[in-house]
Amino acid sequence: MNAPKPNRIEARFRVVRENFTLEVDLQLPDRGITALFGPSGCGKTTLLRAIAGLDRAPGGRLVVSGEPWQGADIFVPPHRRALGYVFQETSLFPHLSVRRNLEYGMKRVPASERTLHWDEVVDWLGLAPLIRQQPHQLSGGQRQRVAIGRALLSSPRLLLMDEPLAALDASARAEILPYLDQLHQRLAIPVLYVSHSVEEVARLADHLVCLEAGRTAWQGAAADGLARLGVMPAHAARVLAHEAGQTVLEINGQIVRVAGLLGAPGAPVRLRIDLGT
Repeated sequence: MNAPKPNRIEARFRVVRENFTLEVDLQLPDRGITALFGPSGCGKTTLLRAIAGLDRAPGGRLVVSGEPWQGADIFVPPHRRALGYVFQETSLFPHLSVRRNLEYGMKRVPASERTLHWDEVVDWLGLAPLIRQQPHQLSGGQRQRVAIGRALLSSPRLLLMDEPLAALDASARAEILPYLDQLHQRLAIPVLYVSHSVEEVARLADHLVCLEAGRTAWQGAAADGLARLGVMPAHAARVLAHEAGQTVLEINGQIVRVAGLLGAPGAPVRLRIDLGT
C-alpha cells in the first residue's frame, strides 16, 4: 500500500539579488488560501516566482503534496509544473476572444487529466455572458475573472495569485471579491495569494505568512496573525436574499443585512465585521 502524501507544501529558497536577498523555509497547507503578506519590496513576488520556477534558486527545495518540483537533483521546469499563475496585469491574448483565451488554458491538459471543467469554472466566475467578447470590450474586473478562469482550466494542483486586485479600482475590486469568496469555498487546491492589503487578507485567507525584508516574520492561522495585527478576521456567512439594495446574510444562526449585492442566494461569502473602538 502506498503511503499517504503529506498534506503540505514545503518551500525553502534563497534568492540573491544585487540589493536584496530572499531567504525562507516554509511549511504551508495544501488546502485553502495562504496569503503572502507584507510591504512592497519584502519578497512576496520573488517567492511566488521561485515557486513557479520562473526565478532559479540554486539549492532550493519545493515539494507539493509529496511531489518534488525542486531539490538537490531535480528541477521541474515552469511549463511542466501543474500550477496556474494569475498576475496583477491580466495578460489576456488581445487577439483571442474570451472563449479562446479560456480554451488556451484548458487545452494545456489532456482531457483524461482535467480536474476542473469548463461548465463549473464558467459558472463559478460568471463568465457565460462574456464568452463571445474580446478582451478590449471587458472591464478590468471582467478581464481578471477571465484570467482566473484560464488559470483554473489548466487544472492546476497549485494556484498562484500575485496581487490580482492591485490594478483594479475600488468598484472593480468590489465586483470581483465575491467571486474570490466562491473560489475559496469550492476549490480543493491550495492558493498562494500575494497581497499588501489587510482587507483582502482578512476576507480571503486561511493561513498567513508575513514577510519582512526577505525573511519570514510570522506564519500561522490567518485569524491569529490578523489578531496580532489588530485586525478582525472574516466570518463565514451564507447569502439568503437581496432586498432593497441590501444583502441578507446568515452568520452562525444570526441574520445580518449589509449594503450592496454580495453573491447569489445560497452562495457562501466571508464577512469582516468592524466593531470599532
